[in-house]
Amino acid sequence: MIYFDNVARKLHNDHKSTRIGFRETLVLECLLQHAPQAVSKQTLICYSWGSEYIGQTSLAKSVSALRRALIAIGADASLVVTVPKYGYRLTQGMIAHHTAEPACSEVDDVTPLPQPSLPQTGRSSHPQPSSPAQRKVPLYRQCLLIAITLLLCVATSVFVVGKMNGWRWSDWVQRGGLNQKRVGALYVFYPPGSELGFSIEQFLTHSQCNCLVYIEKKHKYSTFLFVSKQTHRSTFIRYSPLNIIHATQKIDEFLQQEK
Repeated sequence: MIYFDNVARKLHNDHKSTRIGFRETLVLECLLQHAPQAVSKQTLICYSWGSEYIGQTSLAKSVSALRRALIAIGADASLVVTVPKYGYRLTQGMIAHHTAEPACSEVDDVTPLPQPSLPQTGRSSHPQPSSPAQRKVPLYRQCLLIAITLLLCVATSVFVVGKMNGWRWSDWVQRGGLNQKRVGALYVFYPPGSELGFSIEQFLTHSQCNCLVYIEKKHKYSTFLFVSKQTHRSTFIRYSPLNIIHATQKIDEFLQQEK
């Protein structure tokens, strides 16, 4: 029989004894409480490290050190069994939990070793085994990942459209920024030093929606980027007096989809 003293952090039998580390003591204590049932890795980490962040291999290193301690006193390292893709379990009846009695009265004043604090989850003080399906990513991390993904998608879209149409940053940011004008429900932005002609304003008046419009004027044509404030959909239109019918059809299709 092997005896485990969690206060002295020792494993011993009738002939040999060895000390184990603080984390290994907590891991073995958790395994003993649930033996012979398997204990998930998440439960062992929560019990032994609490809310402290650890690396991916810290639990495996502690279990390996615990097995070496068993070998050091002549026991079989297979007493700690690995449960693939879940955790570990302890063979029942081979290790007894035994706390040594104080040798003299002076030991009575010794403060017991502090136990690591566990996250308050409304359950019992010792975590119960949890299935892999219950281990979920925290909500704030999910929101952060979604926000980063959306930001990258928008930035990529703007970059691709700019490359296709030869946009330059210097054309958009001059003398403090873009000019802005309200045309009906549209918020229109265009480069400084340029003005909206009558035909463009007439086209924008026909294309009313809850959108932002970015305009860049070329030598023979103008480019319109409509971005919906409600659905965040966008459409790119090349406008000139020669293709006004095509531009009108394209914006009508976009407005129809917005309804």
